[in-house]
Amino acid sequence: MFDEQQLLDDAVNYTFRAMQAYRSAEPDLFGLQAGVAAERLAKACLVRRSPALLVELQSNAFSSLAALLGLAVVAPPGQRPKVRTVGLQMAIARLQALGVYIDASRESLENFIEARNWSTHGGAGNFDLEETAANFVKIVDSLLVDLNYDRYSFWSVHLSDADRLKGGAEQRHRERVRALLSEAAERFASLGELERENLRANAALLIFVEPKHLRFDCPSCGSPGVLSGEYRTTRPLASEDEADFKWALLEVAEFECRCCGLRLNSRQDIYAGNVPPTVTVPHSETISQVYASDPDISDS
Repeated sequence: MFDEQQLLDDAVNYTFRAMQAYRSAEPDLFGLQAGVAAERLAKACLVRRSPALLVELQSNAFSSLAALLGLAVVAPPGQRPKVRTVGLQMAIARLQALGVYIDASRESLENFIEARNWSTHGGAGNFDLEETAANFVKIVDSLLVDLNYDRYSFWSVHLSDADRLKGGAEQRHRERVRALLSEAAERFASLGELERENLRANAALLIFVEPKHLRFDCPSCGSPGVLSGEYRTTRPLASEDEADFKWALLEVAEFECRCCGLRLNSRQDIYAGNVPPTVTVPHSETISQVYASDPDISDS
């Protein structure tokens, strides 16, 4: 019923129509076609893992689950079994929960989905075609990576448009993050020397309150900031002498400086803000505080 290859083929076709609408400057048609294309790709990613992941979790979800798993369901006379599956927003959320990296901020995802909804249901919605198309390209490219699908063959004649849109979006994002860093640096510099020293001292102490956070000097003001995220893996050192000693890999999701107020709260901001996306640290039953200047820490 939901075949991965069929979903992929549909996504290719809808993407072609979406990019044609983009070239023709038809935002509503683009939003409609792009929304369907992204949803089919996201569903293909879920189906690759298990068709059951498409089920919309409701009290009557059993018939949908059975149908997606290829099991026959006996429906009451005169009724046909209904299959209800998740939409684009929930499909993306489930993929992210499964560890799939989507190269778009939460705001970008929300804006794209909103544009898709306005195009589908109509109304007084208004969205920027260039920005929405750039978000679409970044979402699609992320899903293609998960599917191990060739990007060049997918975008085909629209590859140059996709490259330009993606490059422009990344440049705009880097400029936005640079502006955040500059504003935070100016804010900290405007404080008196004594106030700056007090803030730094307090920040250094507060780090120890959160034992699973790591210190990282702020890229804006140089004060002690904190990295937070998820510790996903442990691994033994290669050295046989320390075979029992393990390391934990912190996947950084957020950086915060309580001195200048800088906060980077997405993977995209982390990359653009000169903050390491991953850090390896010594692992024990309680992960101890380790400073970013410690030679035992290295970016992965």
